Amino acid sequence: MEDSNQHLKTLLQNTDNAFKALMREPDSIALNQAYDDAKAELDTYMVSLKHTLSQRQEQQKHHLRRSRSLP
Repeated sequence: MEDSNQHLKTLLQNTDNAFKALMREPDSIALNQAYDDAKAELDTYMVSLKHTLSQRQEQQKHHLRRSRSLP
C-alpha cells in the first residue's frame, strides 16, 4: 500500500504542477495538453485503485461468510 500511496502522491504533484504551469500560460496548447494528460493519468489510476479496493472488500465479505458457515 505504501507504493500505491507514493504513486498517488506523485500523480497528484504532477497534476498540480501541470495546473500551475497552465495558469501562468493559459493559452499554451502544450501546457493544456500536459494538464489534460496529467489529469487523465490520475483519473485512470483512481479508477484502478477503486476497483482494487472494491475487489478486496468483496473478498473479505466472502471470507467472512465462509468462516461463519463453518462448524
